[in-house]
Amino acid sequence: MILILDCDNTLYPASANVMEVNDVRIQRYIREVMGFPPEVAEEKRLGYLRQYGTTLGGLMAEEQVDPEEFLAYVHNYELDGRVAFNPALAQFLRELDLPRVILTSACEAHARKVTAALGITECFEHIYDLKAVDYRGKPERYAYERVLRDYPGEKAVFVDDRMLNLPPAKDLGIINVWVNEGWLPARGEVTPALSVFYEEAKRLQERAGEFADFTIQRVEQLADLWPQVQAKAAGR
Repeated sequence: MILILDCDNTLYPASANVMEVNDVRIQRYIREVMGFPPEVAEEKRLGYLRQYGTTLGGLMAEEQVDPEEFLAYVHNYELDGRVAFNPALAQFLRELDLPRVILTSACEAHARKVTAALGITECFEHIYDLKAVDYRGKPERYAYERVLRDYPGEKAVFVDDRMLNLPPAKDLGIINVWVNEGWLPARGEVTPALSVFYEEAKRLQERAGEFADFTIQRVEQLADLWPQVQAKAAGR
């Protein structure tokens, strides 16, 4: 069996609002590095999100942006105490006698920054960032298949906060654990970028039982759930 964990909003709570900083950095890249005026930058970003699923996907396809340059710029910020050492999670991961990997839509340097803050860097044998999956990140099926290719025959358990990422994993026979903190902005507080997927995410959450085999509020609760996860993986 292999344990695949998302990074952002999964290894730490979504309410830490790290992605708010991330969002600002993306906007700044399009405006300041690429030189687009604010209104054009926002229009391009939202258009790329709708058409390609990620801002980077659109920038690569239509603006020939270097993905490594983009990711290095976007993730060039400090966590500023938003993510703290999680002893319960560290103990659980260290005691697992199976491969543990991260599958993230960020860059490896960002994932290592997060795991260092949590005190769990040494718990993972591999980090599959966007480069590792040929920039075809979740929820594209290819990303999951790329990880599974390195662990042939292993039953996989996938842990992610984003409901949009669960259906493709389910189709591949992966056991899904949904980290749902219950933190979803009210309609009036939704940022333009989040609004692209807001309604779709709400619809999927109403059908959570179809895609999530287990649901937890915080990732460290996986420890209490683990015997049930193992039983399901074994077909019991």
